[in-house]
Amino acid sequence: MSHDFTPLRTYLSSLAPLNDQEWENLKELIYVQTYDKKELFLAEGKICKTVGFILEGCFRWVKNQNGEARTFDFAMEHEFVTNYYSIVMQKPSQVNILAVEKSVLLCMDAGKLMELFDSTYSWQKIGRHLAQHTACYFMERLAASYYESPQERYAKLMSTSPELFLRIPHHMLANYLGITKETLSRLRNAAR
Repeated sequence: MSHDFTPLRTYLSSLAPLNDQEWENLKELIYVQTYDKKELFLAEGKICKTVGFILEGCFRWVKNQNGEARTFDFAMEHEFVTNYYSIVMQKPSQVNILAVEKSVLLCMDAGKLMELFDSTYSWQKIGRHLAQHTACYFMERLAASYYESPQERYAKLMSTSPELFLRIPHHMLANYLGITKETLSRLRNAAR
């Protein structure tokens, strides 16, 4: 089965222009991987060696703490799935990353991708933009976890990612927001 790489090229080209040769250099690194629902992309305790770009599906980051699974993040179509910290620091992942539903990824070897980021100005720019985006995203998430109420986090999630509420089981969303399923239900009913 042939897969369309256009969404990845479009996304990367929005960060910096890629000529055909630069794109071909990336295409040589790409392989397509399918994940079944609940299948692990990365297991806690393993060093991340792969960067995935989601063509179809959804993934979640989960930390098991004191016997309880805590959902840390989600990613859906046309977003990356990886553990950037593990790649850069070469340290084992502290989270599991698994498919929420059947998913298709364009996968790349992280080490070879890092080498590609050093190869041309456009690739350096793309690498810098991706790193900046990751840093800003997690800083925003950290601040929200400290300073926003569950109602504020819920409202922000509804405005930025309403599709999550259609695709993600509500117990996972409640877990992600740090609230109970009942509280999520009340927030949803109050918002209607």
